[in-house]
Amino acid sequence: MLGGILSLAVAFQIGPFYQQKSDYAALRPIVAAEDDVTDVLWPVFTSHRDWWRFCYIVNYQAADTPAGRDDFQFTILPIWFNGRADGEAYWGFFPLWGHHPHVLMMHEVDFALWPLWTRYRMPRGRDWLVTNSVLFPFFSWRSDGAWSFWPLYGLNHQRESDHRYALWPLATWASYRADRDTAGEGWSWMFWPLYGQVRRERESQDLFLPPFFSWTETWSKTWAAQGNSGPELRLRCPWPFFEWEETARRSRLSIWPLYENVKLRNYSDRKDEASVMRFGWKLVEIYDDEVRVFPFWASGKGHFRLWPLWESESGEGSTAAKGVTHSRFLALFPIRWVPAIDRNWAKFWTFYENRSCPLYTDHSLLWGIIRWRSATD
Repeated sequence: MLGGILSLAVAFQIGPFYQQKSDYAALRPIVAAEDDVTDVLWPVFTSHRDWWRFCYIVNYQAADTPAGRDDFQFTILPIWFNGRADGEAYWGFFPLWGHHPHVLMMHEVDFALWPLWTRYRMPRGRDWLVTNSVLFPFFSWRSDGAWSFWPLYGLNHQRESDHRYALWPLATWASYRADRDTAGEGWSWMFWPLYGQVRRERESQDLFLPPFFSWTETWSKTWAAQGNSGPELRLRCPWPFFEWEETARRSRLSIWPLYENVKLRNYSDRKDEASVMRFGWKLVEIYDDEVRVFPFWASGKGHFRLWPLWESESGEGSTAAKGVTHSRFLALFPIRWVPAIDRNWAKFWTFYENRSCPLYTDHSLLWGIIRWRSATD
């Protein structure tokens, strides 16, 4: 419908306000449509083939279901939701009452006068673990026998361990059974904020004034296969300001917020596969194939950005087809190539842009008022 209305216009582009091409049409800042996405006064309203949202508060999402079934979910954050899942209707009016089939990792969530009563279940191996809570977070009990009277005492069962606390967070302790996926059999305890220990088959850790100071040693087959006779190591002294680690997955030195150096290792060939250096936390980042100075500079494979003046994207970029480079001036938005910004607002400050292919470059100045083509060098 939008494309039909805009096709009445006499020009391909009128300043930053109107633009149309084969898969794109915009009457900025009122409406813009590209492929399956339509924006109206973005970010007020956006619709897609199977969802829409209003002000990021009212949301509708249709589910991909077999023919003949119309599963969906409608929400008004944070007070209302309703929908249909597996052909069954559900709804909730928070915090009075509700039933939801799946929220985050929780399934079959029920609540009444929250936090007065809550019940949900989660997968545990081939079975389900049901948790009940009264006056969350003070009283809770689970189908595996775990229970909690927070903060006085609590018992929590996990697949390979049992955890307890008393006067949380002052005293916590745990016992671990033998397993192949984590650190194996052993125990741990902590009397916060003074001292804690972990002693497991493949891990030894001492914590002083936790979480600020700790020394950790771990043993893994991967680390040994990389030719190391000692354990993997990690030192925090004090966290988060100083952290050093040497493990099978990575080497890392962090002096936060001044400096960080990370080298990631590949498990299969035991070689370094990527690295990054950071300065000023994440203000300056130097990757193997990219350099970023937020928000002023970004240069890497297929893109270049000098904020707020210039940016270009090629090949794999979100606005450039394969073999094509798209460049523009100005580039005021501090994050590059955000599709919604490009559709609705970027044209207002894009005074010049070009698209280059191996044979030629098309130039557009002042929103297409001046156009020309030049041969690509």
